[in-house]
Amino acid sequence: MGEQLEKTPLNKVHHELKARMMDFAGWDLPVWYTSILEEHKTVRSAAGIFDVSDMGRVWVSGKKAGVFLDRVLTRRVSKLEIGLSELCLLCLEDGGVLDDLWAYRLTADRYLIVWNAAHIEEKLAWLRRWAGSDPDIVIQDRSAATAMVAVQGPAVCRLQNLKGVCQLPRFGHSQTTIENMEVFASRTGYTGEDGFEIIAEVANARQLWESFTKQGVKPCGLGARDSLRLEAGMMLCGQDMDKTTNPFEADLGWLVEIDSGDFVGKSALLEIKRRGIRRKLVGFRMTGQGQGIARSGYKIARSGREVGQVTSGGYAPTLNANIGFGYVPIELARIGTKIDIMIRNKPVPAEVVHKQFYKRGG
Repeated sequence: MGEQLEKTPLNKVHHELKARMMDFAGWDLPVWYTSILEEHKTVRSAAGIFDVSDMGRVWVSGKKAGVFLDRVLTRRVSKLEIGLSELCLLCLEDGGVLDDLWAYRLTADRYLIVWNAAHIEEKLAWLRRWAGSDPDIVIQDRSAATAMVAVQGPAVCRLQNLKGVCQLPRFGHSQTTIENMEVFASRTGYTGEDGFEIIAEVANARQLWESFTKQGVKPCGLGARDSLRLEAGMMLCGQDMDKTTNPFEADLGWLVEIDSGDFVGKSALLEIKRRGIRRKLVGFRMTGQGQGIARSGYKIARSGREVGQVTSGGYAPTLNANIGFGYVPIELARIGTKIDIMIRNKPVPAEVVHKQFYKRGG
């Protein structure tokens, strides 16, 4: 008998809509409602809604909240203006990536962290270890008490219930009301399109979801979320980087403020930077006749010799091409380098390209 899957506050809605469900990081989540392709195209052309309540939501507050987060994250969130947010890394002492997350500055001494669904208890324990028993650092995990949806696509600001937040800058956030519900809305997302991620109390989850679907916003599942983020060059922690990879080889050095104050993992990252990296995560596009789809775990070869491994791959509907990410030796990471992806033990030609395959507006 398998372990019971976790369920989001919208689980019943997904089953009512007859979504195809799957186990994702221990959660019962929708893969698709109609089709991955249709949902992908809807987000690129109009607006779609995703249930992302499986993600962790942790509030950090207190007089030392900013100093504490600067210590455990790779960027100085204490310098953020109130009302803005940024993407950060949570690294181990050896520089390995425990997670990537969004940090939002709510007030002078209050922050919100939103991180991935996997290994939430491990990450909470990591935060609490570094916070110790300091009364000026309060860590409150409200994941189970709240729901979160992402509304993404070029038409989001034509939606009536988002008029109040469409003046927010990119990465901006605010408290607002939707159909008399108090919610937190941020102009962030994981699709490469304009959009908002919205947090509400669990009791309001269905009303929040339906406030969008009754305006014609299409429910979308994990399948489209994965193909959209891949096209936009966005990585998935646990798949494209993890505790065995460091930010520089994962092409995330821009998230490491190495010249700012001390933080967990800084010494190791300084040494890695001094030595230089031997491999790097790259984007690639299949070029062979008939192409073929690269999948996570497939081998990457060069001149008949195995040189690396695919971490993410799939069909990109917007580009009508098969694309992916993978680690290769640093000397093969240059744009234009020819490589082979081993598909069913046969080499299929591919080319290293810019990792952001799709950019909004062209």
